[in-house]
Amino acid sequence: MLSSLLPSKATACPYCYAELNVNKVAFRCSGRGAPGRTPCKPVPDPKRGEAFSDGTPVLPAISEPGQQRDLLGKSTASCGNCGGESGIRMCPSCHSILPRGLDNNSPLFGLIGVRNSGKTVLLSVLHRELVQSVARRFDAAIDTPGGSTGLARDLAQYEKDMAREGGSLPRQTPASGTVKKTPAVYEWKYARKGKTASTIFSFYDTAGEDVSRQETAMMQQYLGQASGVILLLDPFAFPENHERAEQLGAAASDSDTPESALDGITFVLQSAHNVKRNKKIKVPLAVVVSKIDAFFDQIPASHPLRQPSSGSGSFDDDESRTIHDHVMALVANWGGDGLLRKLDLEYDNFRLFGVSALGAEPDYRSGSVSSRGVLPHRVADPLLWLMADRGFIPKSDG
Repeated sequence: MLSSLLPSKATACPYCYAELNVNKVAFRCSGRGAPGRTPCKPVPDPKRGEAFSDGTPVLPAISEPGQQRDLLGKSTASCGNCGGESGIRMCPSCHSILPRGLDNNSPLFGLIGVRNSGKTVLLSVLHRELVQSVARRFDAAIDTPGGSTGLARDLAQYEKDMAREGGSLPRQTPASGTVKKTPAVYEWKYARKGKTASTIFSFYDTAGEDVSRQETAMMQQYLGQASGVILLLDPFAFPENHERAEQLGAAASDSDTPESALDGITFVLQSAHNVKRNKKIKVPLAVVVSKIDAFFDQIPASHPLRQPSSGSGSFDDDESRTIHDHVMALVANWGGDGLLRKLDLEYDNFRLFGVSALGAEPDYRSGSVSSRGVLPHRVADPLLWLMADRGFIPKSDG
């Protein structure tokens, strides 16, 4: 859990991933001045510009009297310019507005994978699944507390572009290098034992080449703060599937392989959490084979992997383990036995999944969605496993 990876009084900002003490946050002026005083006006925020290249005018940060540095506190602060009281909490590092439900136990999840593995497609479909089917399944309210901005805005647009008639796939995610992007931040609320339980979680989308090499992987700060990682693998990148990939026009990169992506994140997680050479990484890792519908001919029709996700309000761990075993067998048959050995040797807690964001093969050459439309298959399973592993949602054994 994240609380065990950071000091007891700190978490991480769900937007910039800098270490954050929720009892010592910055504040943004509310824009409501004290009686008789002129309210503050929106202006570009230098910290927003530095963190996310965002020059949108916003109400100013509240600073200490006579100082340029932020006034830090727990719940409210008084603006020295207009005298108004404000409870609008911000991250001191990037000046993003912090969700009210953020606490020291809020998880941060990273979604990474090799080039052509469909990360952006999966995130776009997962965005819709979270606010619709997953919310209904768990009788929850799941939304984006920061509104439709940054990655959350892009994902919603990508999903619309794919869902329309003659829909098109999103473009390849460009390498980010040292440029930070605004993650998609979600708040999940539901009633548990007569009380409202809530948590904040954050996703970050990065290009495959950003994590497949050590020198660029180390620039991905979010990986070091992640309380769970989803590694998305392109099934066509495994040696035994290259011929099928070429026939479909879905040829994978020769350099950004499943093993290179795993090596990159393993190096970052070991370094960030000071993992000893004879110890395994404790951060849970969901290993996800995308585009699994292209290989349904290798899976019995009655197998859970080919069936829709459960509609119950708990995570079926027994079924998930059955799927894990079958996906492991598929990966081994595809020439991925080396990757499986690395997982077993380096990770204390990992689980394999098979998902399809589209549910029907697209035209890979033209980037067009199937005429059947978007039919997501088990796309939420990896996230639900991570949430169940933390104890936030209930877990059943069949």
